[in-house]
Amino acid sequence: MNPFTGAGAFFQGMGFVVSTPSIWPRALVPMLAALVLFAGFAALGILGATLLTHGVLVVLLAVPALLLALLLALSLAQPLSGWALDGIVRAQRRDLGLPELPAISVGGAMLSSLGSALLALAIGAPVIALLTLVGWLAPPAMVVTLPLKVLVGSLMVAWDLVDYPLAMHGAGIGDRMRFAGRHFGSFLGFGLAATLFFAVPGLGLLALPCGVAGATRLVSPR
Repeated sequence: MNPFTGAGAFFQGMGFVVSTPSIWPRALVPMLAALVLFAGFAALGILGATLLTHGVLVVLLAVPALLLALLLALSLAQPLSGWALDGIVRAQRRDLGLPELPAISVGGAMLSSLGSALLALAIGAPVIALLTLVGWLAPPAMVVTLPLKVLVGSLMVAWDLVDYPLAMHGAGIGDRMRFAGRHFGSFLGFGLAATLFFAVPGLGLLALPCGVAGATRLVSPR
């Protein structure tokens, strides 16, 4: 699959969520969780940027701080909203005519999702921090480091969004990594589309429930 397939899956998931009023109450749960978490982490990041630097350097530090705030909010909102995301995944599968998945332990799914999110942060956050440092030390390198930060962040977003649907299939961490490797193009396209949507003020809050619905399309053979 190519990046356009992954991007298409995200926007198809968005269309499903928007056009299915019965799942709107469930969609509100991850949206509110992500909003509260992002606001808190973003405030801390901007405060830290203003305390550590001044002038234009505040902006240069605030950008990666906001990106990390987004990734932290997404990573933690998903396990906290497990029961709601479970319903969205099952509703999307029914709409696609796919068979019902066996019931899974909500607590087990939350722990699995949290572990997966922490793994992504442990790998991705240092990479983003290193790229930020390189940009500070060699400003001309920002033409390379900034797009790379967006790519790394998009891969982390994609990893978080496909996590719950894959967990419902019984996939472990290794299985999820193999899926991402086998379908890297569509995986990256999916993450880029989600990241772009997250950047839209107001509408970005829809990205988590829409992304989980789209991820269901991405990981489910039809």
